[in-house]
Amino acid sequence: MDNIHRIIINKNRGWRGLAQLECQSYTKDTIDTIHKMIFSFSEPVWRDLINRQSIVTQDEDNYYVIKFTDAEGKLPRPTQQRSVLIKSFMAPVEYVNKYPKMSWSSAEGTDWNLIMNYLKNRNNHTTSDWNCIGLRVIPRI
Repeated sequence: MDNIHRIIINKNRGWRGLAQLECQSYTKDTIDTIHKMIFSFSEPVWRDLINRQSIVTQDEDNYYVIKFTDAEGKLPRPTQQRSVLIKSFMAPVEYVNKYPKMSWSSAEGTDWNLIMNYLKNRNNHTTSDWNCIGLRVIPRI
């Protein structure tokens, strides 16, 4: 996942605070999705996304701090609620910092805070196989 070139974030109505992150790599001829993650917006994760234009994801062995550019101002403003929809937000990635899970606490400054906010977010659903985004539950009366 070191070769992430852009991210796409979708947050639709009915996802109850969940959003989807898609990491893509591309060349002149192909675009490949190399990672997908479902995550929730705690207040600190929302601030990291909006104010710091950063997001954290993980694989089995590492945490990845992704810094992106919102040059066109498509993300919600910092004063808006987290319930604001984010439709197909796409942004180029400036850089990706990789930290092994066994020693992530050696990260410094902002990266340490970003990872800590991610861990405190209780993203239990991000590693769960049963939680599929796109399923809609309609109660029967």
